[in-house]
Amino acid sequence: MAVRMEVPRRRLALVTVALALGACSDDEATPTTTDDGTEPGPAASGTIAPDASDPGATSGSPGTSGTASAPPATPRDSPATTTGTDPPPLTDAPTTTAAPDGEAIELGRSVDGRPITVIRRGTPGGTAIVAVGAIHGDEDAGVAIIDELRRVPVPDGIELWLVPSMNPDGQAADVRQNVNGVDLNRNFPENWSPLGEPGVWQYAGPSAASEPETQAMLALSERVQPQLTLWYHQDLFRINPATGLDGEIRRRYASLTGLPIVEVTGGVYTGTASQWSRTIAADGGIGFTIELGSSLGQRGARRHAAAVLTVAGELT
Repeated sequence: MAVRMEVPRRRLALVTVALALGACSDDEATPTTTDDGTEPGPAASGTIAPDASDPGATSGSPGTSGTASAPPATPRDSPATTTGTDPPPLTDAPTTTAAPDGEAIELGRSVDGRPITVIRRGTPGGTAIVAVGAIHGDEDAGVAIIDELRRVPVPDGIELWLVPSMNPDGQAADVRQNVNGVDLNRNFPENWSPLGEPGVWQYAGPSAASEPETQAMLALSERVQPQLTLWYHQDLFRINPATGLDGEIRRRYASLTGLPIVEVTGGVYTGTASQWSRTIAADGGIGFTIELGSSLGQRGARRHAAAVLTVAGELT
């Protein structure tokens, strides 16, 4: 059972930026940047080829066009959302000292009341890494990576904050959006703008951070201040290029997992998660999307979990 933390409420200023999923395209959508808003860096050459014996490594090949269709979710008759431009009051995530190692802590509840939990593991106060297994309900192969990270030893100096799914309602219904029909990866506050309407696959919601699922992640990241945030998606089988230290970490993760560095396009990338997550830490932080294939076997989950720990160790 998850431990619910009662903590003070506060408001989060609209000062951040948003990431893009880029797993799907829409005929009406014309992207103005790459999937996560970065200036494209050089594609890595000589990335490790996927293991053909691993079911999760052979689908969504690097040669795909970077677009796919996404069925819209049906919103509720009376969406539980807010209006205006500022995010609603948020609930702070627990401090590192208040989070028992390996125990699930409830960050908040989804629109339908399902718990959104985080598991803290490793060295309190160490290099903070947040990993999110699923943000789109029909793209949850990354949950297996979170499960693996819950089991393996964590090296000294690393503090993991593991979120199996920030969209449990969408996951239960096997749809991209939450119950309100909102694409949570277009609902983050920085660079948010109105996009679509209920029933459109990229619908950004009525206002920035209007959804309780988004609010839970904002509160966690604001308190933890992670140096690295990883967002798992499907099923383009790639990581978007970037420059600087961000680009180096992406290329390192790609080389460890066999994912190619290939630009992701095909959507309108406002109000997204990774861009926002890169503004949380005092020194900027790093955050990016990892596009898995259409499935992920146990070997693949182990390989990705090992990659998370490797790049985390290199950031310490």
